[in-house]
Amino acid sequence: MNDNTKCQPIPVGGRWCILRTSPGRTLGLMAALAASGYEARTPKQVQTRQRPRSKLTIELEVPIAPTFVFARAVHVRELAAASAMQVSPFPAFSIFRDASGRIPLVADCEVAGLRLAEERARLRISRQKRRRLVMGQRVRLVEGVGEGMIGTVEKGGDKFALVAFGSTFRMRIATWLLSVDDVEQTEPILGAAA
Repeated sequence: MNDNTKCQPIPVGGRWCILRTSPGRTLGLMAALAASGYEARTPKQVQTRQRPRSKLTIELEVPIAPTFVFARAVHVRELAAASAMQVSPFPAFSIFRDASGRIPLVADCEVAGLRLAEERARLRISRQKRRRLVMGQRVRLVEGVGEGMIGTVEKGGDKFALVAFGSTFRMRIATWLLSVDDVEQTEPILGAAA
């Protein structure tokens, strides 16, 4: 029986060691290692922030787990030598060690949760891209308590829309929570019944 909840035995080449650095150097360390040919990664996400004293917003890539960079364990000796150098080609880092002084090696499946968080963050940002909704559009709520509910836009906009769910229930909802892509669009029935 295959139990997907537990990691299978993996050779050292398939494992990662954990590198520690300062929060501001996390992405720089990962990029420097990758540029030097090492396989290194840290889960990251894009955050939208407002510029100081301005209404403009900017998107910044930030690490989900600041201070942690994962590097393939086959390079642990080279990385240990690089971290001990007086003048290193990489931002300052150390190799994480447990209480006994050993270097713990992490399997791919043990960092799957961080990869999942990175993918969720990427999807959330792609959903948050604003779209203009117009009156009469049918939309589906894609996240939150009413996930899956289908309604009709009564008052559109870029940031928010007033959506009617049935004849008596209306909600003002952020447009990034609404999808028009997976709702069957039909023409409204106009006129009087014969």
